[in-house]
Amino acid sequence: MNNLYIVATPIGNLQDITLRAANILLGSNVIIAESASKAGILLDFLEKEFKRKRINEQKIISMIEEEEENEIPSILKLVETNDVALISEAGTPLISDPGFKLVRECIRRGVRIIPIPGASAFIAALSVSGLPINKVTFNGFLPKSEAKMRAKLVKLKNSDSTIVLFESPHRLIKTLKNIQEVFGDIEIVVARELTKIHEEIRRGKISESIEHFEKVKPKGEFVILF
Repeated sequence: MNNLYIVATPIGNLQDITLRAANILLGSNVIIAESASKAGILLDFLEKEFKRKRINEQKIISMIEEEEENEIPSILKLVETNDVALISEAGTPLISDPGFKLVRECIRRGVRIIPIPGASAFIAALSVSGLPINKVTFNGFLPKSEAKMRAKLVKLKNSDSTIVLFESPHRLIKTLKNIQEVFGDIEIVVARELTKIHEEIRRGKISESIEHFEKVKPKGEFVILF
């Protein structure tokens, strides 16, 4: 068996790639990517930035969460004779992204799994939030069903830690309003488009964020912290 590398990639600004991640990605025979097109953009950038060509006949294989289980047997075959790198669309793989089932199966099969750490929207948002970081509960995306979302939030109300959520632009207002109904008009941090040109970090009452984003159509990816 060869190695499976879990490679963190930039969450927006491509210059946030680490030297080690660049070397692994340019030198891996196979890259498993959530988005093959975005992986191609990143690799083109790395070739230009580091003035180095990627390995000959490098394969980029797409793997979305819904297909992960079906893709595992073919990926395990590739790992028998190739170094394989797993990347997500952005940030650290497995953090609300595909890869968990693959990693578990690779552990079971004795494949050597090597973490290549780097950017994570969760950690980036937490570091500038101004909220306590000694105890943190990360919940990724809340359930799509409003009833299940509220039930999850009610459970979180008993938590004594800083809560971190991911959210998409089209669900942001709905999620903020549900948080307000369960927790009240609490202080909240909403981070948008971290590391990108339109980066925005809002701190204040949740009612203020709701009012703001109802006026300005939400765009980009969001991290919510409270």
